[in-house]
Amino acid sequence: MKIDRKSEGDVTILGFSGEFDAFNLPTVSDKIDTLIEKGGYKLVFNLFELKFINSSALGYLIKTQKKLREYDGELVLSQPSQFFATTIKTLGIDQIFKVYETDTDAVAYFQNDVGAKTQKFEGVPVDENLLGSTTMFFRLKDEPDAMAVAKILSIYEDGPTFKYPSDPDKIKIDPDELMIGRALWIKFRQPFLEKERFFEMEAEIVMAVDLDDEEGASKFRLRYTQIDDKDKKVLEQFVADQDLLRSQAKPEQIQ
Repeated sequence: MKIDRKSEGDVTILGFSGEFDAFNLPTVSDKIDTLIEKGGYKLVFNLFELKFINSSALGYLIKTQKKLREYDGELVLSQPSQFFATTIKTLGIDQIFKVYETDTDAVAYFQNDVGAKTQKFEGVPVDENLLGSTTMFFRLKDEPDAMAVAKILSIYEDGPTFKYPSDPDKIKIDPDELMIGRALWIKFRQPFLEKERFFEMEAEIVMAVDLDDEEGASKFRLRYTQIDDKDKKVLEQFVADQDLLRSQAKPEQIQ
């Protein structure tokens, strides 16, 4: 990711270009934290060319905003990319940032110009993938030939919950086979964490309940039984990121 920097008086404008994720977060956060330590308390982040931001990087923006307010400063955003606008609208945190249409309007905010034009989010689409509601592939550990598709409902530190069947016309494994204690092999992505990466592990069913509002569907809770240590750490961080974002969301967005 590339960051361009310019100043307007005591306001620093940082232009983000590319993808802001867990891989470059340490380097980027170090540069921004150093800027703040040197007295840069009025920041504008231009996100027009930001193609992707993951949960950890977005969490960092929220923490940076809080830090700046402790110094009577502020972090405001300008020209959000479509991806960023969709992200904060989906998560219900579009109200916790001041977002402006242009850098000029963002700088004007720091000059107490009440006429500065803010960015509107009407009509911005919602992407359920950002809420963790993604597809999960699974099979019975002792019967590797049949592969089924389910929908992840949420992820916890020790495993996900999922709905099955998510499509009554595509049942590959008899739901009666999914009893508590049954061992599964599972595979899923979390695009808001890492766009292209699949996580694979073994898990066992620890809860199974019928969904009253969806005839024939049940909710299952899994606990990882065999998982790569690196994957486990990454998914635990994702859960922590999601908890932070939920704490900042508008009440109607909290699930």
